[in-house]
Amino acid sequence: MFFPKIFRSGFGVCISAVAVVALLAGISVAEENGGAVPEKPADVSVVSQVTPPAQPDRITGEYVKAYFTDTGKMLASPVNWDGSDWLKAGLVIGATSGLFFADADIRNIVQRNQSSTGDKGAAVGNALGNPLYTLPSLGLFYLYGHLNDDPKARRAALLAVESLAISGAFSYTIKMATQRSRPLTGEASTTWDGPSFKGADPSFPSLHTTAAFSIASVFAEEYGNNPFVPPIAYGLATLTGLARIYDNKHWASDVFFGGAIGYFVGKAVVRYHTELSDSALKILPTVSTQGFGLTAEYRF
Repeated sequence: MFFPKIFRSGFGVCISAVAVVALLAGISVAEENGGAVPEKPADVSVVSQVTPPAQPDRITGEYVKAYFTDTGKMLASPVNWDGSDWLKAGLVIGATSGLFFADADIRNIVQRNQSSTGDKGAAVGNALGNPLYTLPSLGLFYLYGHLNDDPKARRAALLAVESLAISGAFSYTIKMATQRSRPLTGEASTTWDGPSFKGADPSFPSLHTTAAFSIASVFAEEYGNNPFVPPIAYGLATLTGLARIYDNKHWASDVFFGGAIGYFVGKAVVRYHTELSDSALKILPTVSTQGFGLTAEYRF
């Protein structure tokens, strides 16, 4: 993934901790028996119990906190990237760079082929990437899940909103840092004015496309068992990207890179709330007919 796997705790440290606690427990039992070793050795049972992270199907403090913790994980994730992660990042950058050299030609071809049908499709695509329309829609979907006691629907809606917020923040930061001129200004595709936060409306990347793919990837992941959902979700998000090019609001490279941000952020957000989360090792004493023992609970 572009935003790779969550940090995992070291198993060696945890196993060492179990051994130390077991040793101390054995010494304690021996002391209680006058220093003599009991006839039956302590039964140390290590149970690897994995617990999934809390499922965000309600608006709680933990859900809001996840906006910050998940953003931090994404920003720090390159430290743990493996070969496949770097390959995917390289492919995204390479494809964006390739489109950069073709931006002007793509813009000219699209602008020469305008039609009434294209106008209608672009209107739909632009609406799908506009938070003024998508946020109320997600709110209605959450309400549907609430009224029908459907935690999966509530979860999908909340994760989509989180994905939208985080990916939007990433895209907006890049926009302000690059200040690329939009095609409709008449400037060349190579015009980059550099960092500025003075209210300009830069082109790179496409926020509409980022928003569309950030939501599409969440629903594709959450409802991936339905073969129709992923192609429909990504198809509608792609329509948003095409609409931005059609309306001469963005270059093709803007759209591709914006879509990549939304796609990978959405998948990362779902993964962070689906994979088994990190937490501390817990050692719990147990007593049975076979003697004293310990249960080590490790949440990955």
